[in-house]
Amino acid sequence: MALMTSPMRAVRQHCIDCQAGNFKAVRFCTCDGIHSTLCPLWLLRFGKRPATVAKELGVEFITPGALPGPDVHIDDCNGKA
Repeated sequence: MALMTSPMRAVRQHCIDCQAGNFKAVRFCTCDGIHSTLCPLWLLRFGKRPATVAKELGVEFITPGALPGPDVHIDDCNGKA
């Protein structure tokens, strides 16, 4: 019997796989359509509704263009890891 997962968890797992298992890279993903191509899952990369993420982490994590661009090294980014 196959194990079922919620759509939000599947999105989260996809984003983690896309960033080679680097959770911090998922948090600061640049595929917001401004710094890189737009990923249709960008707003859902935390596996939560965008409004929930805005309350928990801050609105900058759901605002395209608010995060550092691809020229910034991921280790220089501050934030909850």
